[in-house]
Amino acid sequence: MKKKLPRVLIISEFYFNDNSGGGVLLKNLYEKYPKDKIFIIHEDVNVNSNTNNSYLLKKPSKIGNFLKKLLPSFFIVLLIEFKNFYIINKKKKVNINLLTKLKQFKPDIIYTIFGNYNLMCLIKQLKIKLKIPLITHVMDNVLATYNNKTKDYKLFKYLIDSSKIRIAINTKMSTEYRKIFGYKFEVLHNGVDRKKVRKVNLKHKTKIITYIGSVFKNAQLNSLIEITNVLKKLMEENFNIQCLFYLPESQKRIYESYFAKHQNIYIKKHNLDEKEYFRKISESNLLLLASNFDNYSTEYYKYSWPAKMGSYLMSKVPIFIYGPDKIFFINDAKEKKWAYVEDKKSFVNLEKSLKKILYDSNLRKQTLEYAMKKSKDFELQNIQKKFKDIIGCAYK
Repeated sequence: MKKKLPRVLIISEFYFNDNSGGGVLLKNLYEKYPKDKIFIIHEDVNVNSNTNNSYLLKKPSKIGNFLKKLLPSFFIVLLIEFKNFYIINKKKKVNINLLTKLKQFKPDIIYTIFGNYNLMCLIKQLKIKLKIPLITHVMDNVLATYNNKTKDYKLFKYLIDSSKIRIAINTKMSTEYRKIFGYKFEVLHNGVDRKKVRKVNLKHKTKIITYIGSVFKNAQLNSLIEITNVLKKLMEENFNIQCLFYLPESQKRIYESYFAKHQNIYIKKHNLDEKEYFRKISESNLLLLASNFDNYSTEYYKYSWPAKMGSYLMSKVPIFIYGPDKIFFINDAKEKKWAYVEDKKSFVNLEKSLKKILYDSNLRKQTLEYAMKKSKDFELQNIQKKFKDIIGCAYK
């Protein structure tokens, strides 16, 4: 007899989607979960209507969109930082319409991947009001952004302390957070259905280098910029290369001007659906991952596990990583050789490494062999099964 699955209230900045790490994770984890047993509270303004099983916390702003198009990118970054400071000093009450919807839905558990301060306040309030178990899933080392005496740290710790089950994105985070908080952290990361990955036999002579996904100032932006600077030099030396970056629209608007300018460097809007995403990575000769080298970024990103890693590993396209080996996934790649890593911050080294992984056929073949071994850790069916078991345990 099958176990009865609980009704889940998801609280997230993201909705189920194909173009953000959080959105992809949610989509994959809940892919085969009964839709009538899911209610999601989110902040994705691209999903602009509330349904019986979803609630959008903020409305699209026409003025905000207009200003983003009008203002220089550096000024937009300042406005975002000011907004975040404002949010942390402002508390909101739970909307009565939302409470009515939740009363009708009758959730059994809350699942969250955290978010901004306001969202964490909402998680706390709903946990208290609904009196149901909480599952918290940590995606990045958010402790790097908190001081132990600040409001946001105390709120984060409250949510960890109040959780029935705690989940980390990988084994390293699980080990370190257990030391810090004294609780067991399950391990659950994004998975991929291998059947969706199709390798394309490339006939073109141009080397296609691809990055698809989010870019954050405190994670990988600076290193990705450096990569485009090196690629621009190679292109100017008549290397037959194209570089394609697919970024979420808001990030493209803010950061596009930061990247090197060349007719073969394309910064595109990431509105790819799942089928298009897999086609783009399969049509590539090299897939990029990166991390900044500064201390702040390294501390924030050190336990992260990129959502696209599983699909990259299964793609049969070599992966190149530029970043410090203090980052867990970079250290793992370096040790297990599932990607070719340049872990020294150096324009010269970066240029040599890019040329090597692009043109050394033996290195490419070896990297792919190790990547296929590593990809077994990302089988979606196994991850979905573990996730259902975790949810079942929280409901007991």
